[in-house]
Amino acid sequence: MRFALRQLKRFAIAVLFVVGPFVLSAPITLMNLLARYRAMLSRGVPAGPPDAMETDSERSMDVVLDRLMEVPFKPVRPQSLGLARGALNISFLGLLGNFRAASGRLYPYPREFEKVTFSSFDGAPLSAVVGVHHDGRARPGLVISHGYMGSKNDHYIISTALNVYASWGFNVIAIDLRDFGRSQGLAFNPTSFGWKEGEDLLAAAKYLGEMPGVTTVGITGFSLGAVSTMRAAYMAREFPYLTGGAIAWNGASDGHRLVSHLDQKPGITDDFYPFYLGFRMTHWLHRRDMKRHVDDPEVRRFLDEPFSDYNFASFLERVSAPHYGITMEEFRKNVSSKEYLADAGVPLLIVHSLDDPVIPASEMDDLIEIAEQNPNIAVWMMPSGMHCAYPYLDRKWFDTVMRGFFEYWAEWG
Repeated sequence: MRFALRQLKRFAIAVLFVVGPFVLSAPITLMNLLARYRAMLSRGVPAGPPDAMETDSERSMDVVLDRLMEVPFKPVRPQSLGLARGALNISFLGLLGNFRAASGRLYPYPREFEKVTFSSFDGAPLSAVVGVHHDGRARPGLVISHGYMGSKNDHYIISTALNVYASWGFNVIAIDLRDFGRSQGLAFNPTSFGWKEGEDLLAAAKYLGEMPGVTTVGITGFSLGAVSTMRAAYMAREFPYLTGGAIAWNGASDGHRLVSHLDQKPGITDDFYPFYLGFRMTHWLHRRDMKRHVDDPEVRRFLDEPFSDYNFASFLERVSAPHYGITMEEFRKNVSSKEYLADAGVPLLIVHSLDDPVIPASEMDDLIEIAEQNPNIAVWMMPSGMHCAYPYLDRKWFDTVMRGFFEYWAEWG
């Protein structure tokens, strides 16, 4: 009995040692976020475009990219400090986000933001928060989306949303993509790896754009949100709600190739190894939570199989593709931006880093070729940045690039 108690005590101490820093950092991080937000509001919200903003009707990706590339990128040294800061702010929320009951409970938005629910184009209900300025001035808007296993309450999403609202003076909507965040508690709509999520973003753009006083609407997304953003840029021909440009941070061009990479266990010294472990952990947690609310017998049969057989590929083939009524061949095309992006008709900036261990830089080869033929698309390769870590490596650069791009394409009343 004493031995069992000692073992239990050791286990509790180990859990506290691992989880404790993340739990303790949450309220401190939230207070810092809100303090910075209130400071921005106290300086006054911009009521119109900056004086130096381009006003000519003829605008181009070449012009705006040349301007943005002049912004100095000075990542923190050593880079591991920035990555540690990002991990401290994100990891614990990432684990909580796999449970419908816990997702979105930390890092709540301030009172200026309203919780809303709306439907995607296929009827999937989506959760979001909206910040709209009620001062009678017509302003542009921005849709912000998270990465895989993330939510609108992730630190990098909420900090970006608060900055866009208070510092830029934009209206903003931060969305939980289907199967994640609070959206996963509204209905069972499994992730489609960016295909249906592209519709989610356009539905959010439509929702925001139809609100009084909103002019143009842009979209930005990270990782899975980036793939979704690229899909939205293509689908904007059919659903013309993306009117203020788009930035995709660390997306992918070939869905099948990316899934194979994510499912391949790397060596322990590989930079991808921590991400691989994180994905396995979130897969396991997400699967356990799905067992509590999914009634479909085929999906239940899949969830009851050994976890050793559970990966991205099997989930997409056994759950996602059948749910949406398409074959895996069709699914692969729908999630591969190289298959459709040549037809994108709206301004799209794709930012990627050479040291990305999750989505290798080689994923940009096809998109660079497409960008050479499509003047609406530009691919910007950064020397570093890991996987969507720019806000933690050089916040000033990240904010300046984001604001410069979306102000360039925005229309003010």
